[in-house]
Amino acid sequence: MKFDPSVRREIGYVTLGTLLLAAVEIGVFLALGEYASDVLYGAILSAAGGILNFFLLAVTVTRVLAYSPEEEAAAKGLLKISRIARMFFLLAILAVGVIFFSPWSTLITIFFPRVVIAVRSVAVRRESAGILPAADADEPSDGDENKDGDDETETKGSDDDGTDEN
Repeated sequence: MKFDPSVRREIGYVTLGTLLLAAVEIGVFLALGEYASDVLYGAILSAAGGILNFFLLAVTVTRVLAYSPEEEAAAKGLLKISRIARMFFLLAILAVGVIFFSPWSTLITIFFPRVVIAVRSVAVRRESAGILPAADADEPSDGDENKDGDDETETKGSDDDGTDEN
């Protein structure tokens, strides 16, 4: 399966960020004098599970985007099945990590991909805001910034149609 370059980049960001946070977590356990090999194994297991979960999500979304508009029901079904399967996978990872390795290390590390995604979304939002020109005296005022008739505010935001389908 061929990924879009932006998808590969995001997978890389999540992988690198998760591994860095896991290393910091292990360092904190070491600094507190609570480090043992089960902390390392729990962090590795949980980080690998979180990264694999994100990768599988990327695979699913890439497949769904290849569906035609007529196959919308099948695409929604694939997304739903993927979500359920990935959640069971994460539960199995957590169960193994909590039972056999450090419970705290396993439970903390499983949230690192979400933390990286949240930080990345804030960074991207700030980056895109930095691209827009600053409000100078030479720039148009708020009321006449789109003289060509295009209203950018309508295209921004979510495409929420009111349903709660994920």
